[in-house]
Amino acid sequence: MIKIGFCFVKGGTGKTVLASSSVLYMTAAVAAAGLIDASPVPTAARLMGVDAAEGIHAGREEVPVAVVRSPDRLDPALRAFEEMRLDAAVIDLPPLHKTPRLDVVMAVTDLPGMEFLGEFKADARHVILVLNMAEEKAKYKDATATVTLPYSPVVARAYMRKIPPILAHSPKAPRHGEWRRQFFTLMKELEKIVKKEARR
Repeated sequence: MIKIGFCFVKGGTGKTVLASSSVLYMTAAVAAAGLIDASPVPTAARLMGVDAAEGIHAGREEVPVAVVRSPDRLDPALRAFEEMRLDAAVIDLPPLHKTPRLDVVMAVTDLPGMEFLGEFKADARHVILVLNMAEEKAKYKDATATVTLPYSPVVARAYMRKIPPILAHSPKAPRHGEWRRQFFTLMKELEKIVKKEARR
């Protein structure tokens, strides 16, 4: 099972929004996937339509959601997902300077967080840098790819309504159309890695 972590040093960068949208995309288009919410405040679980109680739940689209509330409690959730024969675990992590051992790290930063890129240590074979709500470019020494997602009011509203933004549609919002295009670019990068890892 491939472990994909959404993480960064700084909070509020959009890790949770992207993790919840990514697990829905993965399940629909790539492989059987589940979400592990390892944040003390399990917002990703709530976006997936489940409560905050620790344990395994059925989320939106019947996606398994494990609420563990700490990176130190990942192992039981990973074992449970392996018993379910899932192909991938998407993990929403709290702010960390160094990640646990993962297959893929999605390093999600916003504009203010770019100054902390040098402090972030990703323990993974693959790293994708996600510049969220940003127009500028940045580099991370270990990243194999970088994707920039623009700010979208539709994404912000979806988050406030506790809906993963991938499920939000607004044909009259050009910023959201661009956000979706860039999100799908991000997912194609992730899909390439997942398929490569599956052949290992």
